[in-house]
Parts: sequence; C-alpha cells; structure tokens
Amino acid sequence: MAALRALVGVKRVIDYAVKVRVRPGGGVVTDGVKHSMNPFCEIALEEAVRLRERRLLQEIVVVSCGPPQCQETIRTALAMGADRGLHVEIPAPEYESLGPFQVAKILAVLAKKEGVSLVLLGKQAIDDDCNQTGQMTAALLDWPQGTFASALTLEGEQLTVEREVDGGLESIRLRLPAVVTADLRLNEPRYATLPNIMVRGGHFWGGTGGCLCRDPSPGTEMQPLLGCNSQVTVTESPGCNLEIAFG
Repeated sequence: MAALRALVGVKRVIDYAVKVRVRPGGGVVTDGVKHSMNPFCEIALEEAVRLRERRLLQEIVVVSCGPPQCQETIRTALAMGADRGLHVEIPAPEYESLGPFQVAKILAVLAKKEGVSLVLLGKQAIDDDCNQTGQMTAALLDWPQGTFASALTLEGEQLTVEREVDGGLESIRLRLPAVVTADLRLNEPRYATLPNIMVRGGHFWGGTGGCLCRDPSPGTEMQPLLGCNSQVTVTESPGCNLEIAFG
C-alpha cells in the first residue's frame, strides 16, 4: 500500500471565548482581539495526527488562507503534530470578501499539487458558520465526501465515516482519495504546549508569502496556479513544495 498523505485546513478565527463587538457600518471588531485556530479545524488536525500515530498516514500538511497573522495558526498546528505548513497569503482587504468557494478552489489545487489522499477539514468555521468548504472542495476534486464525521476508521484504501443524523448514526464507506469534515464529537484535541510551539513551530523558511516548513531546501520557481485565480501564483521549492501569494 502506498504511503498516504493528508491535507488539513486550519482557519484563523476570533477566539471562541472572546465577546464579539459589532463594528459601526457592519462587520465585527478584529483589531486587538485574540484570535486562535477554529475549534473544528483543531478536531480535524487531531484526527490526522492520531491516524499518523497509528502509522496510517505518512505526512500531514496544514494550510491556512489569510493575512500574515495566519502564520501563528500554522505554528500552533505544527506544535500539535503537523509535519509541514502552507500559508496562502491574502491581504486583509481581499480576505474580508473571501468565501468558501474561493477557499475550496485553493484547497482543490493544493490537494492535487501535494498528491494527498485525504483532505480533512472542520465541518464549519465559528465566525461565518458557512459549512460549505468541505462539500465544495469534494465537488471540485470529484472525490467522495464524508461530512459531520463523529468517528473515522481507515483500513488501507477504505475509509469508514460514522456521522450523526436525525434518526441516530449513519455509517458510510468511502474509497480514497476523499474529503472528510470533522464534527464536534470526533475527538478531543490535544494542547499545543509552549515548548512544542518554540521547538516545532519556530523553524520556518521566510519566503515571500510565508510557505512554512521545518526542513526547507533552497531554490524557488514561479509558475501560475491554474484553476484557481489569475492573480494567484505558486512558488515551488524542493523539500518545501508550495507557497501561494495573491498579487
């Protein structure tokens, strides 16, 4: 059986414990407000780490889309156990209008470029509650999907997803590659300790746009990122793979 690799989306959102304030003219106040990883993304990442600990995955690649502050979220993901992080840098003004469809297109391109067999996402983000990105990503890739996963079993190329429905529990079988979105009861994420953040999340390649990894190799090559956006470019460097920047 070929070694399996997973792509996990991690979104930076206002921390769940923060009292949100409405901004005059629309939107919410984000300046000076504590942000953290979306809780459902934490659950998706934890499940990927557990699969790798059982030697069912070889590598976990996390990706976050947004302004430079998203690097903090990627550092946390690396401290939790991810092997490599990709930052899709989007300037703040454009990020405010970024929707699930745009993110899904980026994830679909990255999944193909990275050659992953499993895309793990949180079922929704706590800031917009869209619950659309996973489904759209699966549609763009033409991969089977298992949404609202409360249990996950991987056996070879076969994936069994247990999900909660109105009548009880539903089990579906998927053949890899596949897209799975994590529900609240899938697991309880581990804490990203400060030593891990310092040791595992502190060695990054400081390229433009911030493709983050712990073992970079020199050299980059620019090429258009087809199928996503004409204003997006992708930088590939051996050992580090992808960096996407809007510009």
